[in-house]
Amino acid sequence: MDKIQMATFQKIGKRWRARIRRKGFPAQSEMFDTKAQAQEWASRQEADMRALKFQDVRIISDKTLGSAIDRYIEEQTQVKPLGKNKKAVLSNLKLALGKHTMPALTGEVLIDYVKVRKAAGAGGVTIAVDLTYFASVIKAAKNIWRWPVNLDAVEQARAYMAHIGLSTRSQERTRRPTKVELGNISTWFLVKARQKVPMADLIAFAVDTAMRLSEIINLKWADLNEQDRTIIIRNRKHPRAKIGNDQEVPLLGDAFDIVKRQPKVDKEERIFPINEGTVSSLFPRACNALGIEDLRFHDLRHEGVSRLFEQGYSIEQVALVSGHRDWRMLARYTQIRAKDLHRISPTTTQESSSK
Repeated sequence: MDKIQMATFQKIGKRWRARIRRKGFPAQSEMFDTKAQAQEWASRQEADMRALKFQDVRIISDKTLGSAIDRYIEEQTQVKPLGKNKKAVLSNLKLALGKHTMPALTGEVLIDYVKVRKAAGAGGVTIAVDLTYFASVIKAAKNIWRWPVNLDAVEQARAYMAHIGLSTRSQERTRRPTKVELGNISTWFLVKARQKVPMADLIAFAVDTAMRLSEIINLKWADLNEQDRTIIIRNRKHPRAKIGNDQEVPLLGDAFDIVKRQPKVDKEERIFPINEGTVSSLFPRACNALGIEDLRFHDLRHEGVSRLFEQGYSIEQVALVSGHRDWRMLARYTQIRAKDLHRISPTTTQESSSK
């Protein structure tokens, strides 16, 4: 960082002029009655400069958001790879706003971006994620690269979203597949002679383990403990530190047997050597063919967690299987259904309380 030049003081008539110049800051000059006043003022201005106040935006007039995103990604990936979603969002931001210079990224520009995204069908949650990742780039520019950028633009865009009632909270899904639906989907795949992807096994495994699809397809033979009937999930999703967040989980129900019957392919480390996109396209295809509405593969995780509660596992035991760090988050994966209350009759309740 360039050193601040010593302030210069010049007596003009009976008054004193203080002048400060530094690269990246606008030149400053002020007149005072005494030299002491001029020196005090200069001292305050130099302190503000050291705190990076009053920077001249002209030093970033040629910096675009596109170049900032590139630099941000380069620096971030030196520590850990970006998540697939974050990488996609930053790519879309670069495409939509990348040509704007940093000083031109005002609240009005971001509000226009929100309007365009909304008109294209993006929901409030999706747009809020866009703004969050945009803010991460701007904060890096401000706090790490020391660029004189304005952080208020993001808050103005968020205020606009609140003003028009665009919700930034995701709607919690309560969809659970029935046993009949799961059976029909599995049968639909089993009768297809050319079906190479073991979809029936994947479906049953997803329910019994409550794992995410990305976790299932990255399980490795080397991480299977046959004696304890457990397996290690590498880099499990975590709100702060996904990389290195390895977790050993039990293979409950038929999960262990499903693993054992998978063929071992030469030089293939994974138990389920399948592409995530393949499963994501095959599952809805089966649902459409069978007339099953509003069911996603991720709902199988929801079903698995709900079944664990119904089987009597405690919340800490369920969290060990599902990987939830915040037990409160488990509330969105389980529902008490009204019909389930009939399993305990009033007579049974009274008898239990009288003992």
